Amino acid sequence: MFVLLVVISLFVKESLLLRIVHVTVPSYRVRGQPAQLECNYELGDDTLYSVKWYRDNEEFYRFMPKYDPAKHAYKLDGVKVDISKSDDRKVALHQVTLKSTGLYRCEVSAEAPSFASAAGEGRMEVIYLPREGPRITGNEQENRRGDSLFLNCTSGRSYPAAVLSWDIDGEKVTDPMLLVEYPTVHHAHGLLSSALGLRVPAGRTMQVRCTARVAPAWREGSEAVVGNGQLADSKEAMLLVRSSGAVSTLSVILLTLSVLRAVSSLLQSET
Repeated sequence: MFVLLVVISLFVKESLLLRIVHVTVPSYRVRGQPAQLECNYELGDDTLYSVKWYRDNEEFYRFMPKYDPAKHAYKLDGVKVDISKSDDRKVALHQVTLKSTGLYRCEVSAEAPSFASAAGEGRMEVIYLPREGPRITGNEQENRRGDSLFLNCTSGRSYPAAVLSWDIDGEKVTDPMLLVEYPTVHHAHGLLSSALGLRVPAGRTMQVRCTARVAPAWREGSEAVVGNGQLADSKEAMLLVRSSGAVSTLSVILLTLSVLRAVSSLLQSET
């Protein structure tokens, strides 16, 4: 009976101490968007001493109720705090940049006599979306052979690099013999572009589609009809940005992409 009372007493005492309920950090934000970090905690019988925020172990914001002012932000590259919208449970960041990417940690500390502390963290990736959709072109050097048709798909500049994939008549191409991978190209300001080649048999009509994905919430594709010496001069491509907990909802936009006539002339030369 005595042991049971001791266990219950320890449990009650522990439940009345400071603890982190949850820390919310957006997984993804688009460059130029604001971001909000949340730190939800329970003090129990403790008294709050401070709430501090770090990015990659560098402090950029603290809230200390006994000080005047209670809120203070520190300069940190890529992190600009909106003091007016921040308090002990949330931190608002102005427009984020690619340098804002990192591991964000909230650390809550209590006053004497417990001096308890608790922390929670989450990682945020800042992405840069391409200004144009993936572009389908013909590979003139490879197409001179005539037994197969070679197409290239090149993504717009983004961060991180877009992941490209091909579909033929609605089915994703997974055969490595049909795909030609190229190194990622580096551009100014840390932006990247990707390219992926496709090898398809000549003399057959098919619909091909190249899709570019940047982070789980964004994808864009372009389509072309090839075969029998004919190629549509233009096809509609759908820009689809799906909402997630971290990326704002954007509208579905239809873009008309022109496919280069060079591919058409290559196909016509085969007939």
